[in-house]
Amino acid sequence: MGVSGGYQAARRGPSMCPGGEEKALDIVMPLLQKVAAKDSKGNPCVGKAGTGGSGHYIKMVHNGIEHGMMSALAEAWQIMNMGLKMSYDEIADELTRWNKDGELRDTFLVDIGADICRQKDDQGMHVLSIVEDKVVQDVDGTEGTGIWSQLEAVRLHVPASSLTTAHFIRLASAFRADRRRVKEIFGGQFPVQEWDEAKREDKKAILEGLRKAVYAAFLSSFVEGLNIIDQADRENRWSIDYAATIQIWRNGCIIKSDYITDMLADIFKDRCADKDLLHSARIAQELKKAFPALKEIVAKGVQHNAIVPSLSATLEFLKYSTNTTLPTQFYEAQLDYFGKHMFDLKSEPEGKPETGKHHFEWKLA
Repeated sequence: MGVSGGYQAARRGPSMCPGGEEKALDIVMPLLQKVAAKDSKGNPCVGKAGTGGSGHYIKMVHNGIEHGMMSALAEAWQIMNMGLKMSYDEIADELTRWNKDGELRDTFLVDIGADICRQKDDQGMHVLSIVEDKVVQDVDGTEGTGIWSQLEAVRLHVPASSLTTAHFIRLASAFRADRRRVKEIFGGQFPVQEWDEAKREDKKAILEGLRKAVYAAFLSSFVEGLNIIDQADRENRWSIDYAATIQIWRNGCIIKSDYITDMLADIFKDRCADKDLLHSARIAQELKKAFPALKEIVAKGVQHNAIVPSLSATLEFLKYSTNTTLPTQFYEAQLDYFGKHMFDLKSEPEGKPETGKHHFEWKLA
């Protein structure tokens, strides 16, 4: 059984994701329902995830989704702090606004983000100001689920760039001494610059665009994570209950996000619904609506050296997932040139991802 919510949820009620045989789950479910966190309607955030090891697997991918969301929000925090020159208290107020309504309403990470920005120690100093920029849990062995999520995405051939890119910045952050050495070798860093637009444009409009960009990254993280679960489900035949999975994620867990889970619950009411959420017209509408803001924030971020790996990875994920003219046309030709890896023809049916039937002798051996 996967359990989420951190050490504080042990007292307040965790989100629990049990998998296994139906008869065994029926025996333990009454107890788990009493212990589990409750959603806004009083329903327990626990359910029969599926058979076999599905409960542990879903919790593992939950943590992969969590990493994508955490990175996107951290990137937005730095843009506000260093790019827009907002104080910690001002950022807290902005995150509180995000959490109040709209697409990021009642999102756990946004809620605690506001709290983190406000907290002060006994000397009146913001605690956040003394926190080093190191995430070491992947390296010190205390956190393995994020690593496993990325390995599974690659093994199952699932594009999950919002998740995997978030993991890479965690790894880079852990080796701070090495980063300092590289900085010295480079003769300096590429410093995050103040956003001049904030002086000329409406700051509120920039912040609203940033909110939408974060939402796009959050939703994409869910889409990518659920696609990993879907492929594992097909492989292992766990018969995962996706409606139950969304209920498990409604409270007591790190990825709690009411607007998103309300939408996903509505989609998965139909047990026959396509589990690839990029095939959902509702999801497509949401991501398409957020795309312009995401693109503008990433563009401004690049211009001002903002560190935006997850936000930019989400932008690229949406671009290449919806595009039928990828640069891989040239990539495939290169593979055939030096390795005789074969290719398909544009004039042929698209078919499955299988070895092509054609080779061209680009250069006589």
